[in-house]
Amino acid sequence: MPDRISEGSKQQIREKLEELREHQITEAVHQIIEFDKTPSDVKAYMDRFVIGQERGKKVISTAIAFHYRRLGSALKQAIGENGKDIDTALRKTKTPKANILMVGPTGCGKTYTGEVASRLVGVPFVVEDLTKFSEVGYVGQNTSDILVDLLISAGGNPHVAQMGIVYLDEVDKIATEMVVQRDVSGKGVQKGLLKLVEGAENTIDLGKERLSLSTKHVLFIVGGVYENLEPLVKKRMAKHGLGGDWKDYLLTDDFVAYGMERQLMGRFPVRVVYDPLSVHDLSDIMVRSEDSPLRAYINDLKAWDIDLKFTADALTEVAHRAEHEGTGARGLISILHRVLLDDMYRLPGSFTGELVVDDHYVREKLR
Repeated sequence: MPDRISEGSKQQIREKLEELREHQITEAVHQIIEFDKTPSDVKAYMDRFVIGQERGKKVISTAIAFHYRRLGSALKQAIGENGKDIDTALRKTKTPKANILMVGPTGCGKTYTGEVASRLVGVPFVVEDLTKFSEVGYVGQNTSDILVDLLISAGGNPHVAQMGIVYLDEVDKIATEMVVQRDVSGKGVQKGLLKLVEGAENTIDLGKERLSLSTKHVLFIVGGVYENLEPLVKKRMAKHGLGGDWKDYLLTDDFVAYGMERQLMGRFPVRVVYDPLSVHDLSDIMVRSEDSPLRAYINDLKAWDIDLKFTADALTEVAHRAEHEGTGARGLISILHRVLLDDMYRLPGSFTGELVVDDHYVREKLR
């Protein structure tokens, strides 16, 4: 097909795209500069979605509030000195960065906490599973691919990407003492991550184009189960005659003993341990969280004029099953789907009114 777009039209399109890009940058920077949420404000927002983990949410809310308040104040000053040159302002802005390390079982809300925080601040957010990555030269993704995903999340805008949040999941799986295959070298991946999280200038190879992206202002959160970390800490505590909750005595040395690189762990000064979710927490998630999976099913059925209601005993039964399966909050969707599948298939179009699910019904469906 012949190219029917005139050069003048092409130029207009380019100009419009550039205007959109500039507007996106200005809006993102303005949002950061105007960020005025206190740690208690951030936690109050988190409480609407993340149930339980009170101590953890306080620690993370404080870290995030201070990180973006510092960045906003520094950017405002730099822009005042450099006019509207956002690129220069970002490069000249210097703030201490408190990356976060989270320890806790699967399904306890580690990743979700970071996602909720990014929504409040209004910055790009990406989740990366570190088990996919490998040392340069071996099979697997390179750690620099993380920046590509961040750039995509930021709509292709490197200035916006520089202010985002990156959550690195399964960080414990790259501990060197856990690794048995060379093509997933934990030490190589950890060294690759070190350059990213310390705030270096990175180059992204996009084929014909090479793009520079600094991670100086990117907030990194790493999360992992760290199975058997507790015994390591308690052993050290006993050796030094220390008593109390092991979570209050967690040191870099403990992560090094686990197989993590000391330099990498030193880049994560904020550390928090999330607890396994109790049956009460899991029940509360279904009732209180604004992202409750049960609420989603209620809304779905309401579209067919079916009023779904779970009794308190039914909620407890579902929560018990999630606890038993060891999947935490993540498992609630699967369990609820198994309970409701038959009704979701046969009732729309043939039934309207109240559908009450009790504990007996839950047990029957989960046999």
